[in-house]
Amino acid sequence: MKDETKCLHAGYQPKNAEPGVVPIVQSTTYVYESTEEVAAVFDDPMKSLIYSRFGNPTVMAVEDKIAELEPPRYV
Repeated sequence: MKDETKCLHAGYQPKNAEPGVVPIVQSTTYVYESTEEVAAVFDDPMKSLIYSRFGNPTVMAVEDKIAELEPPRYV
């Protein structure tokens, strides 16, 4: 994929019935189905989103897009 195409499309893969472009998430809290689920997330914050200052879907899509645009690093 060319860099120009990556600038537009990398970092976000919509699922069925989701928006075709990256949605801008403006909320600061997230909904959980149970207190057990919330407890598990606070025990391991990498499991899910907790608070938008730590990360949100919009920021994560931009991070993925930038990662796609960076040249590969060889060690």
